[in-house]
Amino acid sequence: MSNIKCPKCLIIFKFISVLKNHLQISSRCFTPEEQITIYFKENNLVEKTYKLKNKKNSNKSNNNELNNNDESNNNNEKCNTNNELSNNNELSNNEELRCNNCKTLYSRIDSLNRHIKTAPCKFKKETKTINSNNINHTNSHNTSNNTIINNNNINIQYINPFGFEDVRTIPITEMKKILKSGTCAGIHIIKAIYDKIENKNFYKPNLSRPEIACLNEDLNLTIYKSKEFADALFDRCIALLHHMLYLCKNEFTNVNIKYIYENIEHIETMMRMEIYDKKLKNIIESEFRNNNLDTKDRIKNFIKQIKEDTMVKDNSLLQIKNNLDLKHKQSEEYTKILTKIELNKLFGDPRIILGLKKTEIIINLRISRFEESIFYNFWIDRLLTIKNYVIKNKSKIGDIININNEETKIIQMLEIIRRRVELYRSSSYIDLNVNDEFMLYDIFTIENIQQNIK
Repeated sequence: MSNIKCPKCLIIFKFISVLKNHLQISSRCFTPEEQITIYFKENNLVEKTYKLKNKKNSNKSNNNELNNNDESNNNNEKCNTNNELSNNNELSNNEELRCNNCKTLYSRIDSLNRHIKTAPCKFKKETKTINSNNINHTNSHNTSNNTIINNNNINIQYINPFGFEDVRTIPITEMKKILKSGTCAGIHIIKAIYDKIENKNFYKPNLSRPEIACLNEDLNLTIYKSKEFADALFDRCIALLHHMLYLCKNEFTNVNIKYIYENIEHIETMMRMEIYDKKLKNIIESEFRNNNLDTKDRIKNFIKQIKEDTMVKDNSLLQIKNNLDLKHKQSEEYTKILTKIELNKLFGDPRIILGLKKTEIIINLRISRFEESIFYNFWIDRLLTIKNYVIKNKSKIGDIININNEETKIIQMLEIIRRRVELYRSSSYIDLNVNDEFMLYDIFTIENIQQNIK
């Protein structure tokens, strides 16, 4: 048992068989069988279970040969010389027939194992009539195909806790469609995530009551009231959209990223009640109406498995860790690098630039329209320069987002100065300082700064 990374999505797996199953069935990381074999050989990843099976099969064949030889010796002692040839011929023919039957049987078993590993499990209610031994499928990152038939009940082997659903199970092409779907993105992401069986992590303990039980990160249950759960589900929908934007960053231009982020922000701030009242509420109610009993049994059995099987618990904790890593990486991407100090180094400190021209700016504001003044044009030009720099360079999402914040601050500051100019146009002094962020240095401060620079 060791931690092995997938060569494509870099998700960590504890078992080689789990990684192999992931590469065979994952829509995102699908790899042909030949390439999987080459990758395993290059990295010395050999499954011991297959070696043991081969050894057992070889031992069985050797034992069969020894038994057959003993039988032939006993027959040789009892039979006449005339019958020896015929008996030997019959034994050899039987032996060949037995070997051929074994080969056919083993080939069928191997093909059945491959089918179980690769074919998705799509069982209906009629499967309850099947009586068979427990069939345990190996764990994989794509747990939608990962089920167990146990005591004639279908149980998921892994369930993502509420708030830890993994968007990486969705193909990049589908993520792009969701992000570009405008205000419908919130509903589309809920359907894409919670239609997957491994994300069905909530149910109603009693359909006549408002309480909703959710699987939490401690792999136990948390009880919500209906309104609290709807708010938490909406917040989760916004978080998932941000995760998808981070994963699809290289698929969009910086301009598109800016528009997509603005759309997500609009959904979060302006459409919470509209989405909940009209659409999200119906999705939740239909989920309880169609799947509540199955989900309830599945979650209870999963919690029971965790307590009884340490391997299931370890895999669940590893999956939670993978989701936390994604959250941390997205948070780092959303952190801005271009601080005010960095911007001032690139484009100059406006407090110094405008402070040197303060008298000229005030005179200009008194005799010209505000939108044509030196002060107004300086800030508009500076804002456009910063925008172009961020859009054209490989900037973090945090810097792209920060453009909106800077633009809002500058527009608000210009509006305050415009009102002051209208009130004190005839005065010889107009206050150009708004707050610490937009305060101009006086001439003495500028001289000291210039001397320090020299």
